[in-house]
Amino acid sequence: MSAQQLDVKKSWQAIRRQRVLVIVVAAVGLLLGVAYSFVRPPMYTAAALVVLPPPPAVSGSTVGTQSIDTQVYIAGSGPVLHSAGQNLQPALSTEVVRARVKAAAVTEDVIRIEAKGTSAKQAVKLANSVAQVYLVFVTTDKQLPGDLGKRTGARLLEGAAEAHGGNKVIHAGIYGGLGALLGAIAGAIIVLARARGDRRLRMRDEIADAVALPVLASVSSYPAQDPSDWAELLQNYHPTAVDAWSLRKTLHHLELDAKGGPPVSLTVITFADDDKARSLGPQLAAFASTFGISSTLVIDQRHEEPRGSFALDIYLSLVDREDPQLDGAERTTRTIIALSAGTVTAEELARLAVATTADDRTIDGIVVTDPDPFDRTIGRVSQSQRRSGSRLPTLLTGTARRTR
Repeated sequence: MSAQQLDVKKSWQAIRRQRVLVIVVAAVGLLLGVAYSFVRPPMYTAAALVVLPPPPAVSGSTVGTQSIDTQVYIAGSGPVLHSAGQNLQPALSTEVVRARVKAAAVTEDVIRIEAKGTSAKQAVKLANSVAQVYLVFVTTDKQLPGDLGKRTGARLLEGAAEAHGGNKVIHAGIYGGLGALLGAIAGAIIVLARARGDRRLRMRDEIADAVALPVLASVSSYPAQDPSDWAELLQNYHPTAVDAWSLRKTLHHLELDAKGGPPVSLTVITFADDDKARSLGPQLAAFASTFGISSTLVIDQRHEEPRGSFALDIYLSLVDREDPQLDGAERTTRTIIALSAGTVTAEELARLAVATTADDRTIDGIVVTDPDPFDRTIGRVSQSQRRSGSRLPTLLTGTARRTR
């Protein structure tokens, strides 16, 4: 897979992961768009048609020809638009009329004058006013007064009688949809900008590659905040079928599920501020006792006994993120690291691995709590295998697929 494909995939995952932020920003854009549609109400459109006067004749012969382009230019000229705007109540400036009026040639002799207004009445009046002023301008041979629109009796091929458009619902929908689209784009840009500077590890493969250790399993965390929650976890923990299978695989991989064997022990190392990963040790202890392995949990040299006599001792070791130290911790048969997805960087995980190795311990693997819902990697494939381009195993989602 190319680096560009990986970047696109990661970008899409980041947007999906932070989709709530994108939705919120899009909703804000929607509201702003709807609000703007009220500030700038929908425009009504009306049109009038005028016929060009015939060219002057001398002794029964036509002299010269008239240019339709010239007449269109005259219809949209400043004097005509100014006078037409002054004929309305309230009066409109030349700049406003110029923005609302459009003259175009329909045939060689007919000009269509299209005008827009904030109301149907205003649009009709503006279209007719421009047409009348234009006809006065091109048909009189006298000095025109300052207000051209005072002249009446101009002939129209078809005067504006009604206006179209102005649907407020459609208008609000267009501006609201545009605002939502721009908001979604802005939200996606914000998410990508934040993700670009985020060095926290989320994918199982990323976590495994950071310290060259396999990810043994992924488990949902147990929300425990106070002693009563921990007591409830140790006494009445009932994992889902998926979590139970993951915990069983973890114990089996570490060779801690043999019944009747010699006493074994496990150290679960996690960062002290990783609330979601702290529950893994108690979860393992409570789960092991459900299928006949008596276990005990040791936290800061205090024993919490879920059931029976001791066969499996689980030590929960909480370390500092910046300066992890294991000095004085009990030696155990196995050692694993528990962490939740998206809470640790490669540097922090490497420091923990170095400190564990310096304490003459061997890390047997990593368990990820609350994995990223969009992570389909397994954390057990080496980088060289991924770079080879061969088909790799992916995490099963548990969805059954019918085959023929």
